[in-house]
Amino acid sequence: MTLTVKNNPQLKQGYIYALRLLASSKKSEVELLERLARKGYLPDVARQVTQELKARGILSDQKMIEEAIQWSSQSKRYGRRRIFMELKKRGIKSDAIEKALNDYPRNLEREVATQLARDRWARLQKVDFNKRRKRLYDFLINRGFDFDLCRELVAELATKTDENR
Repeated sequence: MTLTVKNNPQLKQGYIYALRLLASSKKSEVELLERLARKGYLPDVARQVTQELKARGILSDQKMIEEAIQWSSQSKRYGRRRIFMELKKRGIKSDAIEKALNDYPRNLEREVATQLARDRWARLQKVDFNKRRKRLYDFLINRGFDFDLCRELVAELATKTDENR
């Protein structure tokens, strides 16, 4: 900590509180500022705390974006649009999100969507054919996959099922 944090009790308390918050889960700079404000810290104190954390490499929106993309795409199995919206809600700037999403391979997103579509299609086996197509399409759209990809996957699975009838 810098001398200002050591000599100012409010800064020191804010710093410790921020460290506890970050230890429990990753937060963006905006989220951390909001939480400090809700706890009653003055805006100046909150800004100084976040600047100190950024200077020490503890708080990094870029690292948080990369980890969120990896976690959302692999664990949650979300598409680009959903990941974008989730990060946007957390106060991350659009250009930073888009830049990070450019590194997320489209073929990986396609594989995830294909596997999800197959699993869901099998689970909807007893549903009327047209309702089944609609439900699968809606499911994939809600997961944040591209409209064209969703249409393509639904058509592919519907065609395979139609051939097997």
